[in-house]
Amino acid sequence: MPQYQTHSANGIPRGFTLIELLVVIAIISILATILFPVFARARENARRTSCLSNLKQMGLGVVMYTQDYDERYPMAFSVQPQIPAPGSWGGSAGAYQWFWQHQIYPYTKSKQIYYCPNGDSSVTSPYYAHYGANANVIGHRDYVPDANKSLALASVASPSTAYMLMDSGMYVVETNSVRDRLTSPISSWYLPGTRQYVGSESGITTDTFGLADYKSEGRHFDGNNVTFVDGHAKWVKTAAMWNEAVKFKTGSYAATTQSAWNPLNSG
Repeated sequence: MPQYQTHSANGIPRGFTLIELLVVIAIISILATILFPVFARARENARRTSCLSNLKQMGLGVVMYTQDYDERYPMAFSVQPQIPAPGSWGGSAGAYQWFWQHQIYPYTKSKQIYYCPNGDSSVTSPYYAHYGANANVIGHRDYVPDANKSLALASVASPSTAYMLMDSGMYVVETNSVRDRLTSPISSWYLPGTRQYVGSESGITTDTFGLADYKSEGRHFDGNNVTFVDGHAKWVKTAAMWNEAVKFKTGSYAATTQSAWNPLNSG
């Protein structure tokens, strides 16, 4: 079969002209401009899905915990004298300081799920820069109705609409009458993406990642992943989470105030 080749007038094979090369480069640049954001969004979607899987597993761990402990939720933090927490968790927590992650660990059997893909990878402890609990459900002893016991499963009015676990700057997100660090955050106590509503850094300057996380629109796009009390998990816009917190605050934290942060009346 005959071979065809473009030749110049003197019979020498002709290559690409400068204009042709510039056109090709321009086309490649345009395609790269179009495709790079698509690739970045696909990558972030994968991270959001991985984070959602982590929260789903943690939610199931909490649900199983309540079945073994008289239908009561774990405490966000407590000290158990002479009972060391399981495993090596890193950070400054003492051996007898138990966080909610420790308490559900026998059910999850994985420490890796306590680290958000978009969290601070330099943080070896899961207590901050990754996930936190709604302090009104999984809180310290001074947050629950009975100071000597954690919140009872039967106390939750609507398990499918009440927040339980979520992307967070600290191991709990506090928005209640005892302490409100969601609308008045300090240090690493914040909900990702809420600076736009608070209006200031409020002292969140010690952790570079924490400040960026706080100033973002949300840890995943313009929202955060949340596990609800019944164990299901989904992505929720930061604006929606903030509005629910404002409703709770405006209602003076009464049990009758309808808010996703209020397990006693989450709607």
